[in-house]
Amino acid sequence: MLAAATGAEPQVTETPGAFRVDAALPSPLSSAIHSTILMTLAHGDRFGHEAGADGIARVWAEIDHPAPRPRRSDMPEPAGNPAPGDAEYRTLITHTSECAACRSDRAECEIAARLSRAWRAARQ
Repeated sequence: MLAAATGAEPQVTETPGAFRVDAALPSPLSSAIHSTILMTLAHGDRFGHEAGADGIARVWAEIDHPAPRPRRSDMPEPAGNPAPGDAEYRTLITHTSECAACRSDRAECEIAARLSRAWRAARQ
């Protein structure tokens, strides 16, 4: 969002407990761009503005790491005979919950597609 607002790729660094996103402010800064940047920064858990030693004004936002989620593979096995394809389904769910491409709307994940085909084949 900051890239779209500032017209430049922001720098992302990981700090203990958070991701920090830094972006140089464009010059001149129109009121529309200023409003867009402020709305974007509001999505962060903390944010601010500073002038760097190089004289370039920058904005930053920190986004806390999400709380760890239980892994799907840690689910207890069902009692009795598992349904056809149960193991393949568990593998697919584990992959999609941990894969950045699967959690993103921007990318297709070939591994998830292959696991989905294996799951469908096992159910038949």
